[in-house]
Amino acid sequence: MKDTWEKLLDIQFSDPFHSVDEHSDELYKILSKNLDEGKRPTMEKEDFVKTTNKYGRGVFRRTLANYIERKKPDFPYKTWTKEQVYDKFRKLQKYNYINWISDIDKKDVLEKYDDYKYPYYKYGLGVIDAPPAYNSISDSFMNPLRLACGSYGFKSAVERWTKGINIWGVLGPTWRGINDTFNLNAITYLGAFRLGTYIATQFKPTVAKTIYGMTNAKTVLDTSMGWGDRLTGFYTSNATHYIGCDPNPNTFEKYHEMKKYYDKYTQQTKIVDMYRCGAEDLWEQYEKRHGKKLENIDCAFTSPPYFSTERYNEGGDNEEDQSWSKFSEYDSWEKDFFLKVSKMTFDSLNDDGVMMVNILDPKVKGKRYYSGDALVDMLKDNFLGQVGMRITQRPQGAAVFKDADGNFDKEAMDAFMKKVYIENIWCFSKNKNKDIFKQTKEINLEDFV
Repeated sequence: MKDTWEKLLDIQFSDPFHSVDEHSDELYKILSKNLDEGKRPTMEKEDFVKTTNKYGRGVFRRTLANYIERKKPDFPYKTWTKEQVYDKFRKLQKYNYINWISDIDKKDVLEKYDDYKYPYYKYGLGVIDAPPAYNSISDSFMNPLRLACGSYGFKSAVERWTKGINIWGVLGPTWRGINDTFNLNAITYLGAFRLGTYIATQFKPTVAKTIYGMTNAKTVLDTSMGWGDRLTGFYTSNATHYIGCDPNPNTFEKYHEMKKYYDKYTQQTKIVDMYRCGAEDLWEQYEKRHGKKLENIDCAFTSPPYFSTERYNEGGDNEEDQSWSKFSEYDSWEKDFFLKVSKMTFDSLNDDGVMMVNILDPKVKGKRYYSGDALVDMLKDNFLGQVGMRITQRPQGAAVFKDADGNFDKEAMDAFMKKVYIENIWCFSKNKNKDIFKQTKEINLEDFV
């Protein structure tokens, strides 16, 4: 049975009484009088339902879009209190990462592509099934920058909002599944934009913490600090020394804020050595600062840019330092950035160290580039295998699950949904007998904070 409120909203976008292109001056005035602290139109459940019933979804949606396009209210960034961030940080510090190590059978693992030269079903080592529950720790610092990051061919959520780029096209979910409370507020807007625009993804600090624990790492290297998620994972792990770089001056400023904040809760017992430069220049910068080579790394773990899939710091200061700008053609990006940095990283490991690289093959203008295969080809003699990083399953819709007669095959869909969908983490070591899961079999709970 549908809820009464849902029944009231169960009308078509293109109902016969209102055109989706129609704007209502009367409704526009109503929206203008009910604003939140960000000057965004807001309504409680009862008023939202009554307004939708009176004007229709199409007119409401068009008028609301016109208001945002004209008035340009504040973008609805997500925010957290200091207490919320502190609570999450402490919980992640104390959490036993072994709980995130999965022993799922290889046959139940799905990769994005089924034609890797080194597939999981042959080279799989194990799966990390860690949740995004602690992403808010690093996102509390990075949310505005992350939502302002666009992709190849896609405008960012912030740019769409502030420049009024097809706001109508984004607002549809406001009247659908995401708005189960039937309110119009900052949470509703952000939810619609998360579904209707490109949002740069975070890396999970939980995965970083797990990997540093699995490898028993003390000194770690991160050649692409991104949104600070691996830095967060480092601070909540038993690792003691973090070396990282990133060319984005905006995120670099936030890294220092994160360091200052985290240091308060770790008694400044950790060493963090950061460089604002492209990864290809890190080794030179490190030697200038320390007068010695960058070496003796226990665990080098990063998630490099997927070529131009995400255009970090586009239009900002020092944009030319970003790998997507500096190496604008894929062949150059692969040879002079991705593989070059990976080789220098591998050479910096100690004899028992591990290099772990999370990268999906980038796809630009419909063309896929085989980054994973190229990386393993280069270091095949030292390839340990894949660790799978579990992510949300992504069925492609009912059309995919059809039987021989073209009918919907529920059994096929159910079988798919039981699979574990992963991103690839390619693993290498100078010690060809290295067992990166061995630590999880030996460690005791007493070893954790």
